[in-house]
Amino acid sequence: MNDVASPGRRLLLELVDVPGLFDELADDADLLSAGINSGELIRLALAIEERTGVALDDDEMAGLYTIDGIDRVLRAAGVSG
Repeated sequence: MNDVASPGRRLLLELVDVPGLFDELADDADLLSAGINSGELIRLALAIEERTGVALDDDEMAGLYTIDGIDRVLRAAGVSG
């Protein structure tokens, strides 16, 4: 993990209130295994759709299980840094 929070990590920190969860979480770690629940992933998907104005397709939804995947979806929607 690098010192600069990626857009996906920042969005998760904003939406999920689990103190310390992201401190040591690798960008390729499975979020469900790390303690994020499916409801929080749905909130994440809705937040991405709201911010980008673009509905996520099934492949993009499936990519939201890691921070790397969230970053890919955000980049594809034109969200950077």
